[in-house]
Amino acid sequence: QLIEMILFKTLASSPQALAATLRTMRQRLVALRDGLPAGSEEDLLDGFEADDDLDLDALIDQLDLEDDTQPLPQPVQGRLLAAELAELDSLIARAERIGSDSKSRALLKALEAAFDRLAAVGAQRKALLFTESRKTQAFLASFLEANGYAGKVVIFNGSNNHPAAKEAYERYVRRHAGTDKLTGSRAIDVRSALIEEFRDRAEILIATEAAAEGVNLQFCSLVVNYDLPWNPQRIEQRIGRCHRYGQEHDVVVVNFLSQGNLADRRVQDLLQQKFSLFDGL
Repeated sequence: QLIEMILFKTLASSPQALAATLRTMRQRLVALRDGLPAGSEEDLLDGFEADDDLDLDALIDQLDLEDDTQPLPQPVQGRLLAAELAELDSLIARAERIGSDSKSRALLKALEAAFDRLAAVGAQRKALLFTESRKTQAFLASFLEANGYAGKVVIFNGSNNHPAAKEAYERYVRRHAGTDKLTGSRAIDVRSALIEEFRDRAEILIATEAAAEGVNLQFCSLVVNYDLPWNPQRIEQRIGRCHRYGQEHDVVVVNFLSQGNLADRRVQDLLQQKFSLFDGL
């Protein structure tokens, strides 16, 4: 049940995120086929969590998934295993063939409309875009760079080990050499370098949940939730990066919702319940 919800959630994010999840599942089946240690269900979930900045505990809590007892292991049936591998291969190939989808194209329209709104109120042309998948993050960066935002996109995630982060860090070190802005911690200074890149040069910061806490972005007044978080409190944390002391404008929030996706609809219901609770209080 939990893996099914993960598949629904990655499907709602992007074809690239779904393909990565299916590849993780495929690796486990190949290990079973070849007689190699395939690992436990917990290992499989750890693989999903490591691949993206996911919060599986929140998924279990918020979606009321039951912690069922594990069934006894069953012997592997070769024909069924081969059929499932073939199906996974087909799905992965289909997902990888999709260069852009309706969601990413809708993002371009949403950004254009939101930037017009910001210009009308005199706010800076800056957008903080959240996704829960690093694969979606990488795809969106490439997609936006190719569709009018070349040189205007910054990526921020839990590792920040991509080439652009290294270049931003080196510029940051040269710019602030001899000042107290350099902490001596590479991880902290890389985060600061990426935020400075976003503030001074770029227009869009594509972030995973790693940027939902401990980051001050009051110079930005547009938050785009490309993926809705499984934990409703994360929405408030995301908005709080921009909606803080020093913010001079109303913060505009754009939420993406796939109406035909079970997981997305469930998360949206939870968000609405939480917002109603806030209103009641």
